[in-house]
Amino acid sequence: MSARSLELLLETAYDNEKTPLSGEAAGSIYKDFESAYKAARTSPAKSPEVLSFRFERLRLVIALAFVKAFTRLSHNEKSVEALDVLQDALQEKSTKDIDRVVQKRIAAFDNLYHEIFVNEQREQLLGLFEQTLDAGSKEELDELIFEGLELMQQVDWDANNDEDTDDQEPLDEDFLKNL
Repeated sequence: MSARSLELLLETAYDNEKTPLSGEAAGSIYKDFESAYKAARTSPAKSPEVLSFRFERLRLVIALAFVKAFTRLSHNEKSVEALDVLQDALQEKSTKDIDRVVQKRIAAFDNLYHEIFVNEQREQLLGLFEQTLDAGSKEELDELIFEGLELMQQVDWDANNDEDTDDQEPLDEDFLKNL
């Protein structure tokens, strides 16, 4: 994968909306990770904290793209809180600070799972988001960028905006809890 692929993923997720990072900044995050990754391969004892931090930032950008795409599809205003957490975490200067921000506001991610079963593409985006959180290697993140780009190219964004949600009965949350 490339920095440009990450930029495209973020641009596709946000469409015409302003992204929290410019495309160039997203590409820079990928390039910074790639540089740290190469340095760690040639000199493993050199700066594992830098590699870890760069990896976490890359993972945050990918997660941000998936959550934004999900939010666009779901029209769930509460899921915007999860976007805010990811954006705030992206501003942090260390892996420890990123973890602190996310752990403090972890409940915001629960909102992503409301009405998940209503739309297959929402479910797929959340699946990619979860895989991003579980990813532990450059190869896994590269594959997720590719899968995300492929999925987002298949989404009919306009059809999801035209859905008449008034005709759909809301899911009974008590029923879902008992499943």
